Amino acid sequence: MIKKIIFIILLMLNACACAASTIDANNTFEVFSYHDVRDNVDGDLEQETTTISTKNLARHFAWMQAHGYHPISINDILDASSGKKQLPSKPVLLTFDDGYESLYSRVFPLLKLYNYPAVSALVGSWLEVKAGGNVHYGDELVPREHFLSSAQIKEMSDSGLIEFASHSFDLHRGVQANPQGNQTAAAVTLQYDTASQTYELHENYRNRIKQDLNKNNAVIQSITGKSPRVMVWPYGWHNDIASEAASQAGMPIMLNLSESEQAHANNLMHVGRFLIVGNPTEMRLAEIENHEPVLDKQRIMHIDLDYVYDDSAEQTAKNLDLLLDRVKSLAPTTIYLQAFSDKNGDGVAEAVYFPNRHVAVRADLFGRVAWQLMTRANVKVYAWMPVLAFELKDKQKQNLLQVVSAQSLVDKAAYKRLTPFSSEARQIVKEIYSDLGAYTKFNGVLFHDDAVFSEDEDDSEYARAVYLKDFKLLGLTIAEINQNSDEAKKLTTLKSQHLTDFTLDLAKELRQYQPELKTARNLYASALLNVDSERWLNQNYPNFISAYDYTVVMAMPFMENVVNPEAWLKSLVKQVKLTNSGLQKTVFELQARDWKLKRAINTETLKRELQVLAEAGAKHMAYYPDNFLINQPEIEVIRPYISSRNFPYLPKENK
Repeated sequence: MIKKIIFIILLMLNACACAASTIDANNTFEVFSYHDVRDNVDGDLEQETTTISTKNLARHFAWMQAHGYHPISINDILDASSGKKQLPSKPVLLTFDDGYESLYSRVFPLLKLYNYPAVSALVGSWLEVKAGGNVHYGDELVPREHFLSSAQIKEMSDSGLIEFASHSFDLHRGVQANPQGNQTAAAVTLQYDTASQTYELHENYRNRIKQDLNKNNAVIQSITGKSPRVMVWPYGWHNDIASEAASQAGMPIMLNLSESEQAHANNLMHVGRFLIVGNPTEMRLAEIENHEPVLDKQRIMHIDLDYVYDDSAEQTAKNLDLLLDRVKSLAPTTIYLQAFSDKNGDGVAEAVYFPNRHVAVRADLFGRVAWQLMTRANVKVYAWMPVLAFELKDKQKQNLLQVVSAQSLVDKAAYKRLTPFSSEARQIVKEIYSDLGAYTKFNGVLFHDDAVFSEDEDDSEYARAVYLKDFKLLGLTIAEINQNSDEAKKLTTLKSQHLTDFTLDLAKELRQYQPELKTARNLYASALLNVDSERWLNQNYPNFISAYDYTVVMAMPFMENVVNPEAWLKSLVKQVKLTNSGLQKTVFELQARDWKLKRAINTETLKRELQVLAEAGAKHMAYYPDNFLINQPEIEVIRPYISSRNFPYLPKENK
């Protein structure tokens, strides 16, 4: 089961690819990731998902030769990286993971026939299992004879055709990641200990990874006489701490399973690979050669974790099952999942759903729900998080670090926020985000709509110091600055950029643990339709499009008191079309609840709004909130507009 779960995540990570590289293409190369090779392959069997037949592998090699591909060695890559030489035309690195015996009996003869070099990744703990024993491969026990012997490894290494890489000594498995018992990849998980009810300390985790990689290097060197120069991350999962450990262990080249871009000799710590699955013919290589972009058409459910949580653990589990059943049935592409608790609905995180240093923990639940959604419902999960609106456990510090308005009576209804102009407040929020990244796994982050300022904010002492020293504005207070129209315009632009820069810093914190992280940020509709609104929101649509993977426009006509919702929605799409990449990078998020009237919006109304957006040309659509406990909105009504499946929309078992 663990193998199946992590395999699903690999596919999701591949689909969650980053933008193409703009680096000079001279030293780019493709990397193919193969696993076991058998004469007969039943592609329907779970354990054979990544297995390819001997016949099809031979066809791959023949296709590469016929189409001018040049398989390259690790020496070729390192020489290109150091500037000694360029790679040949159409270079490709062939990799074979896990050290199956078929590498010797089926692959090695083909490599010798074509004179193709390759890399094979070995798991040390499997090699140490005695003949006749069983290897713990995920949840399965696999006979030791299914893997390479030391003599076979030595012979292939001495041939010069195959270089052996590290696949870790004992990280090719899942470990407990939370109190509920979910298993995630050992290389990137702070283990949860049920007995002590504590998580692994960061320093202990760092030492565990370092010791594992060094131990595996010693195993491989004892067999081949050569220390590995390549680290192949189990399941493709890695983070900054693991990458640093690999580098210190003498492995400058690190391979993952991201299909985000062509590998480049100047970026060897993040080498993506195409995972070969489903026993494909050579036509799969033709698709890779064309680098056809994955169709990106997002359909998003925005879910409050407050609906899942209950004081009763039994009821929480039932609620989670209801959510999973609904998501699997509806099949959106993406879930925006609340990672904080907002019981009173004021938009401020009085608690969060993950372990952290600064805010109360309502329950350690986000990691479990996100992982279940990713693995059981096969969706991408974005952590929905405030940027500034946190209620700290330290109330004295909370009061000292608040955003201040020069017109406190006018802005009394605004979010209670920490000031991003205080270095201490910024560090606190960074640490909250760092803890989110360290203790949980997800695909992206959605920055909440709390990262805004009114015209009279921020007038805190911290902000005033930045306005004077860094922004070099004329005036000691925000009121004085706003009296000069030119200075006021500068302040508006600089405040907007300051907020954007801070969110990008937060994304950087997360990427230490989630390297493939996507970013999205909520945008008020008025910021799209009225350029002057930047003065009282400090949100700038072109700036968002440039800074984030996605801009999530709050297309909520009832919240905005719109008289003609359909015309208004069309105007949003029309405005987005005026910006380069606007449609490709903008999500239109509708509201499923009227918060002013405190009631759900009729599902037929939501359906019509989805239709209007689609007809106007919107590419990505979402709605908030989804109340899965009471089937609101009604799933059968919205299914054609939110499901990522084609007609008839239901999975086979539900037809």
